[in-house]
Amino acid sequence: MSARSRMLGVAVVACGALMALLPVLPWYAATLRSGTASLSGYGAGGASWILPVIGAALACAGGLIAWWHPVPGSRTARALGGVVIVLAAAGAAWTALVALAPRVDVVVVRTGVPDAPLSGEWAIGVLPPAWACLAAAALAGMAGILLMVPSRRFGGAEHGDP
Repeated sequence: MSARSRMLGVAVVACGALMALLPVLPWYAATLRSGTASLSGYGAGGASWILPVIGAALACAGGLIAWWHPVPGSRTARALGGVVIVLAAAGAAWTALVALAPRVDVVVVRTGVPDAPLSGEWAIGVLPPAWACLAAAALAGMAGILLMVPSRRFGGAEHGDP
């Protein structure tokens, strides 16, 4: 039993919760002549619906690690760490895909007039919640790596654990 793996499990749960909740916040902002408009990760990303699924899977894996708290470097820890790394890599790739290639059309909405895409010069900026989601995925991956590495201080595979 290891306090290190329990802390890593809690960290993975926190990162998974962030990945599940951050797409609700504004991810994009468009600067227009009339002001600014912002869209959430769901509003403009289209594909960001998968991030809460990946985040929930990470949170479940982290909960299992925190509950089971295997010795870092053991066979069980390596298996759970591998699952966390795969989920974190998928979350990081998907977040980068959604954040760096937004499919956004700025549409003018007026009462009594059909919606029309806005033409002209405007730029879309990616806001901090998108980068925080990417950071959460990276941190979860690092926790998975740390779970796989044995430590003499906390016990590990070199102490007879398979």
